[in-house]
Amino acid sequence: MTATTQSLSELVNVPVLRAAYSDRTAWLMARCSQLAYVEFETSQEPQLSGALKELGLDFVRGFSNNATCAYLARNDRFAVLAFRGTTSDFRTILSDIKIRFYRDKSGARTSTGFSEAYKLVQQGIADAVDALEPSLPLYITGHSLGGALAAIASTRILPSDRIAACYTYGCPRVGDGEFTLQLWKVPVYRQVHRSDVVPHAPLAFGYRQAGDFRYIKRNGKMVQDPNTIAFLGSFLFSVVTDFKSIFLNHRIAGYVEDLQAWALLRLKLDGEAQSAQAAADSITPPLNPVVVQAPGAQPASPANPD
Repeated sequence: MTATTQSLSELVNVPVLRAAYSDRTAWLMARCSQLAYVEFETSQEPQLSGALKELGLDFVRGFSNNATCAYLARNDRFAVLAFRGTTSDFRTILSDIKIRFYRDKSGARTSTGFSEAYKLVQQGIADAVDALEPSLPLYITGHSLGGALAAIASTRILPSDRIAACYTYGCPRVGDGEFTLQLWKVPVYRQVHRSDVVPHAPLAFGYRQAGDFRYIKRNGKMVQDPNTIAFLGSFLFSVVTDFKSIFLNHRIAGYVEDLQAWALLRLKLDGEAQSAQAAADSITPPLNPVVVQAPGAQPASPANPD
């Protein structure tokens, strides 16, 4: 096989498992992120399994090491890897505030705290993902610290072509510009709920946000890639007028509630649009109506041009 033929073979092997953004998937991944807070590593695995069943998913296994926690679930159509976010456990809080950069082999720099936290479960996750069918799309998700771990996982799980998408909620800045470039191969959908403060942190120089930005406004409407000045202005307004809200809006419950309402609204509007189109199609005459002639009648002669 020549180099040219080999290159062509690699190019035509397109990543068909990757998924576009979906309102319903955004809600489902938010719910999976919420369930990552269930302490399956103690005695609550039955509760987690039951809640996942309601979402049409089966619990595969959990990962827990020194306060870094995640779980893998699946059905016949896709798998979900969900990471737990910040809890009252002081060890996860320490992971959040370690803002010194860690440089990986590629030269990209990520938060030392986030990188150290992911390493604790990296091998277990790699083994579990490898055990899945290669054709099964994998969604990766997480809230808060869990969102940061989900972003890192999206650059570490190989091959990246098997990752359908990464959905994060209230995710802090994870790394530098080189790290964000690594995420270009994976669809990353970054949700920010109203005046949530965490996506603005850490403020240290060099950190960048990554992903397709979806902003959930106070009125519940979602905006894709909002105007930067307007977005920051709204956040600063909340800081001045309702300081407590910048922390309350970080709760995963708020994300789940607003994303569910938005997804249901979009389904309703889509249904109404389809009904209106069907009604219009039923009364619109065809563009080329068929003229039925009486038996024995001669066809009309075409008009002569002037």
